[in-house]
Amino acid sequence: EIGVRLVGSEMCIRDSHTAISTTYYVTFQVESGDRMEMSVSGSEYGTLAEGDKGTLTFQGTRFLTFNREN
Repeated sequence: EIGVRLVGSEMCIRDSHTAISTTYYVTFQVESGDRMEMSVSGSEYGTLAEGDKGTLTFQGTRFLTFNREN
């Protein structure tokens, strides 16, 4: 777990000949200023907003949870 602030989000839509896929990315910034970009689910993406602060739990580069500060 690490304290972070959400500083960016992006939705990428890919259209192949057989299907359309959407990938969601968010960028978190830690207190030191380092940033981490992670892929998240569409439902998680919908609950996050730029400027949110909280605790990020991750494994390597894999997003696990984000608990927003009250």
